[in-house]
Amino acid sequence: MESVIRDCITEFIQKKNPITHHQRGFMSGRSCLTNLLEAIEAWANILDEGHGLDVIYLDYRKAFDTVPHGD
Repeated sequence: MESVIRDCITEFIQKKNPITHHQRGFMSGRSCLTNLLEAIEAWANILDEGHGLDVIYLDYRKAFDTVPHGD
């Protein structure tokens, strides 16, 4: 049943395209790795053009450790 629902949702997404092309991780051919590669390519282009670049990394892992998971 899950695969039937997944296939229907995937078909809808492919036909209607309601999700931005920036969405990664859950779409075929759009992994977190391709997101990283596109970011590095964009950064390299910016630097090649002689512009400055600042990158900020956020780690939300610890934020979820403080959320109470009990009843």
